[in-house]
Amino acid sequence: MDKIFIVATMDVEPATSTTHASATGPESWEDGEKFIRGYVDRTGDFGFPVSFFIHPEVTVVQSDLFLELGEKGHCVEGLHMHAWKFRDGKYKAHFGGLNEKDMRANLSEGISMWQSGMGRRPLYFRPGTFSANDFMYQVLVDLGFRGGSCSLPGRIWRRMNAIWTGAEPDPHRAHAVFRQLVGDIEFANMPVSVDFSSRTVTVGSDFQKIDPNSPEAAGANTVSSHWDLRPDWRDADYVTITNNILDQIQVRAPTIPVLNFITHNDNDHTNPKDRVCANLIKSMTAITECCQARGITPVGTTLDHICDLVLAEPIKMEPFVYA
Repeated sequence: MDKIFIVATMDVEPATSTTHASATGPESWEDGEKFIRGYVDRTGDFGFPVSFFIHPEVTVVQSDLFLELGEKGHCVEGLHMHAWKFRDGKYKAHFGGLNEKDMRANLSEGISMWQSGMGRRPLYFRPGTFSANDFMYQVLVDLGFRGGSCSLPGRIWRRMNAIWTGAEPDPHRAHAVFRQLVGDIEFANMPVSVDFSSRTVTVGSDFQKIDPNSPEAAGANTVSSHWDLRPDWRDADYVTITNNILDQIQVRAPTIPVLNFITHNDNDHTNPKDRVCANLIKSMTAITECCQARGITPVGTTLDHICDLVLAEPIKMEPFVYA
């Protein structure tokens, strides 16, 4: 492997002043724009463009910002969806808890709002908290999506309907009936990159580790996951995580090697003293230096390019094998 694609992504949430009290996101629209621009500047320092997944309400308020960023080479055609906080809580479920009918309705309404803000429809998708079920990929294809970043391999977050044990770790065509497998439908999925040699347990989205053997770890809001390169962690060793991920990608030898990391628009990426901004710089420095030490060229790109590559490849479904 002489090169690897680096894809920086961001989930863009509405201002918390307009959503549920427990929702994540920036406190104000002004903060949201500031943090987005800061993230673009920080990733740009390393030559990495950004792929955005934008909650529908955001496009109504900040379409000019994303149209501007799209003209500068960033991917802004992504829809992000937390079903429970869309339409004033009309859908009383996380995305993966929706039945097929409600999933189609939720997405159709989201597409309509997103299009009203941006002037064109979204083409890519990421569910909030990676909440998903086996209806998802076929519904997305039926509604005109061509790809997304829908999975976080190894995540177990029962309360959020986010279970990704055994999921395919590299970019692939999605499977119509079993979300963990490589399939043959016209939808390219780019998983978040994880270190399979590690596992951490946190509570909710606080990213604070807890003892996996403690009584607290048995709760429904416990998140069991592999380490990844998001900057939100409180005590991550980004060099170790990066080296482990690169080791594992080299062993798997995918035809489209990708290192994909995620964050959100609720931290001040303009301020190097901010914990998350400082971690973002550490993470990208680790990516750059660990790649260079191995003679691998890190190539910044966007989700749409990865989807183009996946959909251009021959179908790779595993053949049926008798038990």
